[in-house]
Amino acid sequence: MFLSLSSFCRRIGALRTGLAIATIIVIAAAPFADGSTHMHDWRLFPSVIAPTLMMMLVFTLPLDITMAYVFMNDADALETERLQMIVRFEAILLALMILSWIPFIFRVLDFSPLS
Repeated sequence: MFLSLSSFCRRIGALRTGLAIATIIVIAAAPFADGSTHMHDWRLFPSVIAPTLMMMLVFTLPLDITMAYVFMNDADALETERLQMIVRFEAILLALMILSWIPFIFRVLDFSPLS
């Protein structure tokens, strides 16, 4: 079942839409994070702000997924379907975010899995 963007955002709710937008922005900033700290100009976002938000989102998304599972226990069939869609969507966002930030994390920790 394909939904338009506006109906999808209405279906998941305003707070989850904001969470998804923040996650997508953090994912988009990952290629610009080079492991060095820049304290002025546009590079402040990918070098300081985005990594901080990424760590917060690494805890927030699984918490929201867990709460969706909790609410599924007492929900009717339609609400259960909606919550399952939300869980899949947030799990995909979480996986994309972690995968996009792995090079940065390896660089900061000075870890090379190939050596």
